[in-house]
Amino acid sequence: MSKFVVGVLQASYSIYPLENADKSYRLVRKNYREADLVVLPEYGMLNPLELKDPRRVYEASEYLATSKYLVQFVKLVREIGSNILVHFIERTDKPPLTRSTSVLVTSRGEVLPVYSKMHLFDAYGYRESSFFEPGREPGKIVSFNGVQVGFAICYDLRFPELFRTLALSGAHVVVVQAGWVKGPLKEEVLDKVASTRAHENGVFIVLANQTGGLFTGRSGVFNPWGYREVDMGVEEKYVEYSINLDDLYRVRETLPVLKQASERWDIKLKA
Repeated sequence: MSKFVVGVLQASYSIYPLENADKSYRLVRKNYREADLVVLPEYGMLNPLELKDPRRVYEASEYLATSKYLVQFVKLVREIGSNILVHFIERTDKPPLTRSTSVLVTSRGEVLPVYSKMHLFDAYGYRESSFFEPGREPGKIVSFNGVQVGFAICYDLRFPELFRTLALSGAHVVVVQAGWVKGPLKEEVLDKVASTRAHENGVFIVLANQTGGLFTGRSGVFNPWGYREVDMGVEEKYVEYSINLDDLYRVRETLPVLKQASERWDIKLKA
């Protein structure tokens, strides 16, 4: 049996990166117990939809190697002895464009970019492509205690191809960092698309979403049966949840859609 404990932070953030880093540090440091991976929401560094001006977002962005924002998380992982997934506004050499990147800060203090958002939120009157250049490929799959974890960011949830690719590549869990924007029935849509991505691929979906102001909250965990296991509501909070791979294997044996899809489409399924 492989057990993977994930910590999910749901919070709201300002447009000031160092202030936001301090907030995440305090909330995690106070509530952390045993998680193998702590997940922070999308836009935890700053919110470009609030800042609005791509040039100002670029000015606030940082290169990974010289980031002051990430220093606080290197300090935190050394204190708690765990790993943290941070959303990072990564500077490019193509101003005013940046990258929307998931960065894994490991328990050893390494800073590893694992995924840059492929599907940008050009919908509902927003244009993320004014701020970001899109990622070019699915991210890395990282092993935690034998549990294979893939990564996605917010609007990616509407694109099933990415999640099927990650599942066929061996992912047991897909972690989604989100800033899901409020709107009519948007909480219901978020619940349905996350449940569907979990069910159709036989994976756990771990969702860390912002709350307050522009965003819906409702972070949580969705199991491979397509049911929500954890609903974090709309308050700022930190929750830890233990994922047991035996549960995942039982679902995949009973409902072998991933295996059947790989056979039908002649795609090799990684264990």
